[in-house]
Amino acid sequence: MVSDMIKKILNSIKYSYNGFSATFACDFSFRLEIIALPFLVVLLVFLPGTIFRKILMFAAYLIVPCLELLNSAIEKLADRVTTEHDVMIGFAKDAASAAVMLSLILVAIIWIGCLWY
Repeated sequence: MVSDMIKKILNSIKYSYNGFSATFACDFSFRLEIIALPFLVVLLVFLPGTIFRKILMFAAYLIVPCLELLNSAIEKLADRVTTEHDVMIGFAKDAASAAVMLSLILVAIIWIGCLWY
């Protein structure tokens, strides 16, 4: 029973790693967002503010690559279904892209709020 749970957890980690690495290899936006993480951490170290605000700012930023992963998944799946122009597939791709854009706006709002106050 416990060994089955451990196997499932390890498989989940493996699948997550595969998805992460495949997206990193194929998606420029995701790669850029991940490469920016160490610079973001260094910036947060030197910015004024409490540790809570810095954690909040870092966590807010992590929403962006999370949504980028979902956006990439939707785009790859849609392209697998058909490469021809389809209004509904276009809608799905555009909506996923809009979610990424809104997450960037959210990050900007949180960062401005944390640095302003």
